[in-house]
Amino acid sequence: MLFAIVFWMLAVFVIAIVANWIIMPIIAGRTTKTMLVPSVVDLPAEEADSVLKNAGLNVKWAKDGRYSGEIAANRVLIQMPAANRTVKENRTVFLTLSKGRQEVSVPDLRGVSLRQAEISLQRLELLPGSKIEGAHSAIPRGVVIRTEPNAGKKVRIGSKVDIVISSGNNSGKILLPNLREMSLVRATAIIDSLGFKLGGVIVMQLEDKLPNTVLELSPKPGEYLEAGTEIDLTVAE
Repeated sequence: MLFAIVFWMLAVFVIAIVANWIIMPIIAGRTTKTMLVPSVVDLPAEEADSVLKNAGLNVKWAKDGRYSGEIAANRVLIQMPAANRTVKENRTVFLTLSKGRQEVSVPDLRGVSLRQAEISLQRLELLPGSKIEGAHSAIPRGVVIRTEPNAGKKVRIGSKVDIVISSGNNSGKILLPNLREMSLVRATAIIDSLGFKLGGVIVMQLEDKLPNTVLELSPKPGEYLEAGTEIDLTVAE
């Protein structure tokens, strides 16, 4: 009798262990809902948060975002787990926001050579743009007078910076640079910065050019002109 009692007690104990460690996990695994993680990369923050929570997932945002040259600021740059991974319901998805393109200040290049200016821009991951000559009585020929945008202005990494270099005195006259293929806004800014005035603007319809792209200018580029000279532009419609 005692043997039978002990036997049944051991049997119940073994069954309990088997149920706890083998059967219950199997049952739990079959009843726990799984899903594919939606893709939220490049979505605005609020939309990404809503998509994941509506799918039955939790969301946790990284404290600091990261700079990106491809994903605009305030959009999702990174998600973990990645899209289309199979996860259990209520899994936490970790998100990192893009801070957009990193910005740097245009360096002060006044008084350096053109080559030195180009090297300084490249070190900051900025691109040397147009080389514009301007007459200057105090700065020697070939030396930088200023930049466009001006020194100290914040620009995105990869932006072009035009360099205005001295052409010497030239009896107070200023060299008119080539403004073709520039936008009207940019060309106008350069005209103003060199002391010229914007004259007439003629609009021409061309299908293969962006609107307000400069097609031609008068007087012709390369001429030395007096300050205040009017520059007429022909632009695409």
